[in-house]
Amino acid sequence: MNKFNVNNKVAVGFDMDGVILDNADSKVRIAKSLGFDIKPHHTPSEVIRTVLPQNILEKLQGILYDDHDVALSTPLMRGIKTTMADLSKKNIPMFLISRRKIPEVAIKILKKHLLWPKYFNDKNSFFVAHPEDKNFQAAQLGVTHYIDDELKIINALSSVKNKYLFDQFDVFEKAGHYIKIKSWPEFRKHFLENV
Repeated sequence: MNKFNVNNKVAVGFDMDGVILDNADSKVRIAKSLGFDIKPHHTPSEVIRTVLPQNILEKLQGILYDDHDVALSTPLMRGIKTTMADLSKKNIPMFLISRRKIPEVAIKILKKHLLWPKYFNDKNSFFVAHPEDKNFQAAQLGVTHYIDDELKIINALSSVKNKYLFDQFDVFEKAGHYIKIKSWPEFRKHFLENV
């Protein structure tokens, strides 16, 4: 039983990278500096693993997530602030459930973009290690809608009724167990019409 959403009202969970943060251009730039020419549609996590050797991918991820200057230069996805403002106005609980390994860097980025503590804070932000941990945390929080950019996470979220795959480059197929969205305006249109 969830301990936060006892009335089973709508509660929205967010992944961070590729959902709140748009790190596609950073991935392209870092890959280029490592000798690989990739395009933005190669940057989703499940795609980039198929185009870069594992050792290069690990270097790219180290720079992208652990280098404070690079991490802090990552822009927000267009429309995310409007989405959060709309949800906040409707008093819809929001939760961040991320697999970022260094929460302090994630918090600095959110502070830079004025999302912390306005929308996310110590009480509604959770950093976990594995896909199944996201599912466990979402269940504990009573998350009814979750947005992630990785299909393996979507598939692991058995506790969440409404799953949204954020696919800004349209690289994944549609499927019956999730709703595919390409942008935050598209999410708002679908979500606000159905809650």
